[in-house]
Amino acid sequence: MIDFVTTDPLRVGLAAGAGVLWMLMSGVMLTRGRTRASAVAVDALILSASQTGQAEELARHTHKALSTGGLTTRLMSLGKATVADLQQAKLVLVVASTTGVGDAPDDGAAFERALMSSRPDLSAQSFAVLALGDRSYEDFCAFGHRVHDWFTACGATAKKPITEVDDLDATALKQWESYLKEWGGAAMQADNPFALTPLIARERLNPHSAAAGLYAIDFSIPEGATWVAGDLAEILTPSGHRRDYSIASLPEEGRVRLFVREVIKADGSRGEGSGLLTTLPLGENVPLRLKTHKGFQAPSGNGPVLLIAAGSGLAGLRPHLLQLAGRGRPCWLIYGERHPLHDGRLSDEMRGWQHGGRLRKLDLAFSRPDDGVKTYVQDVIAQQAPAIRGWLGQGGSVLVCGGLDMGRGVDAALKAALGPDWLEAALSDGRYRRDLY
Repeated sequence: MIDFVTTDPLRVGLAAGAGVLWMLMSGVMLTRGRTRASAVAVDALILSASQTGQAEELARHTHKALSTGGLTTRLMSLGKATVADLQQAKLVLVVASTTGVGDAPDDGAAFERALMSSRPDLSAQSFAVLALGDRSYEDFCAFGHRVHDWFTACGATAKKPITEVDDLDATALKQWESYLKEWGGAAMQADNPFALTPLIARERLNPHSAAAGLYAIDFSIPEGATWVAGDLAEILTPSGHRRDYSIASLPEEGRVRLFVREVIKADGSRGEGSGLLTTLPLGENVPLRLKTHKGFQAPSGNGPVLLIAAGSGLAGLRPHLLQLAGRGRPCWLIYGERHPLHDGRLSDEMRGWQHGGRLRKLDLAFSRPDDGVKTYVQDVIAQQAPAIRGWLGQGGSVLVCGGLDMGRGVDAALKAALGPDWLEAALSDGRYRRDLY
């Protein structure tokens, strides 16, 4: 069974002679208003469009399997790909997730805007799409299907029918593995296996709240493991399903901390991941591994950062706040919860950080306060629009973590406050990063 997670560094095979010849023939290409060096001729170009890191991991596995098998390969984000990149590959493999209501993930949205409105000639290319989704949603794998249809419309030959993967279904992933072997890929050994990791502490942070329980869950650090702000912990449930959680701590804190919202379904049953983590006796082991999430790592530069979260979404931002403030970058947090007292434990920590100077600015939004005046994080963005424009200027960054509905509301509010051009440029430059679930 192939492990679709790898932490090995990427090594891009450079066909220097072909690259120089192409550059001499074609000159310098233009993409989104910027010049870029020539594309590289390869056997296989692997592209990922990922919101939570799953598609990115599968793309890394695909790249490693084919390159180990002897093919010249190139791995890149779908959002960075140009027509020239596509035309220089014999085989284009796209691993694409779908987010929101049939939407492209952030690193696929730019590709959809910039290239999928055109019809370049891809008649010399073959392609295949691995589409990730959740069949409980109406628009299951919608973005993957749009990508597949676009390649077909451009004249490319489908190597295989689109491979749909429902909630990381093992059978579908095994099918993709067989395709990789058919195309020359090597069999892979697991290089980041799950490790049985003890649960060392658990605390309900809102014991008097009418809302679903919010828990701080602590695991010991697996031997040899490390991570950076924005990375994920993945657990394996007893039924074999995988669940990702933002890591709310840094290695120097001596624990892998998660913030987990309890999920109670309509029939009274518990969510598979949260049910396990909120009821497992202390000292028991959970199959766990830590995963790189490049799409939500800290934006580069020294400019100010606006961080936005609600509820358990603070888990993804807390390590960023520790690291960014430690590097001297100005941080402004907008954080939302239900009630200032009954759901305010994480807000209290943030107030302490503000008083200690770690946070330059802090705005709290409560949707169920005693006075009945509901405020959400997107309301704060609208109210503070002039200040946000001044804070971010042209080089600031935005990090958002939380549920999909919150993310859509925040995106709309930011577009109104900053303008769609600012957000599109920030998304392209890696200054607007979202971890939504």
